[in-house]
Amino acid sequence: MADCCVFCGKELKRFEKVELACAGVAQLACKDCWNKYKDVPKIGQYRAMLSAGWAAEPEKLRAILAELEQEEVEAEKLNKLMSCCGQPMTPLGVSEYQLGRTGWIMGDLPNLLAGSMELALFRCERCGQIKFMDPKIMKDRMKEL
Repeated sequence: MADCCVFCGKELKRFEKVELACAGVAQLACKDCWNKYKDVPKIGQYRAMLSAGWAAEPEKLRAILAELEQEEVEAEKLNKLMSCCGQPMTPLGVSEYQLGRTGWIMGDLPNLLAGSMELALFRCERCGQIKFMDPKIMKDRMKEL
């Protein structure tokens, strides 16, 4: 069987094809489609491949697409919760912060006894503002949305 473009179905000759690695499967595209889709996010590329019907191992693509769509839904929920300057804030991850402080008389003992606190960090890319949130409450609020 001849190789064909995953997007348009055009039969590909030896030097006309570009190989894309998608979901661990090599997908072939013509140079025209490659130029059209190279700047499209992966989720858009996968949707286009599946809608065209020329994809190799479409079940793997569907599984990856479902995961990407779930991540997109989670990101939208997070963006609704955390915004600043009219735009969503960038999540920086979850970190533990040490409570208490080192004293002159008792040294590090109060610091060790105070423990630590887990916080989720978010940054506004426009103004640089940083917000700290309790990750447990964030998870509960995301479930409500």
